[in-house]
Amino acid sequence: MMQIFLFIILTVLTLTTFAEVEKKKWRENFAAEDKEGNLPDGWEINATKWGVNKTSFELKNKKEENHLFAAIGVLKIFSDEATGALFCEPYKNVDLNRTPILRWRWQVNTFPEGGDGRKEHKDDQAIVIYVGASDWMVKKTIAYRWETETPQGLAGDVSYAGGAVKVKWFCLRNRKSGEGKWVVEERNIAKDFKKAFGFIPKEFVLSIGANSQNTKSESLAYIDYIEFLPLDKAKGLEIALKSDKK
Repeated sequence: MMQIFLFIILTVLTLTTFAEVEKKKWRENFAAEDKEGNLPDGWEINATKWGVNKTSFELKNKKEENHLFAAIGVLKIFSDEATGALFCEPYKNVDLNRTPILRWRWQVNTFPEGGDGRKEHKDDQAIVIYVGASDWMVKKTIAYRWETETPQGLAGDVSYAGGAVKVKWFCLRNRKSGEGKWVVEERNIAKDFKKAFGFIPKEFVLSIGANSQNTKSESLAYIDYIEFLPLDKAKGLEIALKSDKK
């Protein structure tokens, strides 16, 4: 009888542990299938400026403009003198203490002409990955940018809305990284966020953005997938960063 009882307890514990592990997995493949031209499930656009064109986000599952995509699909990000971002809330299934690594695959086909994150009037990017969290009524965000002219490896700080939004940005790539070329990126979100703002968020928003309104130009980029991974799955793809502070 005792053996049966112990077996039941071990089975329950095993299933609970398995369920907890499964809960911490998160990956967006941007599968198009019957959703081509639409937004992926669980994502929404809500970061735009009044009077400015909205950046376009849509799923694609075929070859377009001579660029061969992954079989599952990709997200197309097009900006025509526009701004905007696509949001989701993966924290409901992700614990950054367990899966701190964010990995994604992206490419840029058209850069906002003259875009430069160091200059406010030229602060446009073809694609940016954001992770943001609220802290004492201030939204704190880290941003991974594929820039145009900004030197690769540069990092900086910027505030918006009178200081209500603080952003720590990293220039991972720029025009010299190439056009129409798929690149895999990974960052330790927990490490970057804690270093920038002093804490690891439990609740956070993940978003993908692009803007070209400052340079009055167009941009085009794609993202193949994005996922959270445990530290032991990291491949060490991070680039060395320089500081823009003296």
